[in-house]
Amino acid sequence: MATTESTAKRKLLVCLISLLSFGPWEANAAREERQGPEERVIMGWLESVFFRPWCVRMTAKLDTGANTSSLHAERVERFTRDGQKWVRFTLKSEDKKFVVERPVVRTASIKQHGKLSSQREVVTMVLCKNGKDYETEFTLVDRSNFSYPVLLGRSFLKNVALVDSGQTFLFKAEPDPCKKTSSD
Repeated sequence: MATTESTAKRKLLVCLISLLSFGPWEANAAREERQGPEERVIMGWLESVFFRPWCVRMTAKLDTGANTSSLHAERVERFTRDGQKWVRFTLKSEDKKFVVERPVVRTASIKQHGKLSSQREVVTMVLCKNGKDYETEFTLVDRSNFSYPVLLGRSFLKNVALVDSGQTFLFKAEPDPCKKTSSD
């Protein structure tokens, strides 16, 4: 009886070690195979991105702690167009300003440590990074008190990038790799 119990314990231990050693990675690989290969690039915690159609460069902070990306927006005006909620705001780069109009996709409740939740409009914008266009959602907020006008959160990062928190500006390109592919 002791031998059978000892053998069972050994088998259980081997099984647990196998699961802990290989299980999660094999499960992730199998899931990615089912979903199709996803091409993710390594990005630093700061990267340059270009907003379409203006091809305006902005510095983005990559934040795995934030779910939704956010964008510095000035003079946000809410209005209705064809019965749908829209916003008009000013998007500012280092040397240019653009008035942008977008339909409101949804309103997000943003939690802030030690403060009440706030409500922000969410719009879809197209940004270009590493020569590829990505459409993603942004909350509009005054980020003038922050160092960077763009924050890219997990909803953008999950299928696009892995973040190397010890690096910045890993993709170095000539002025704007997105202008070459721009139809504007």
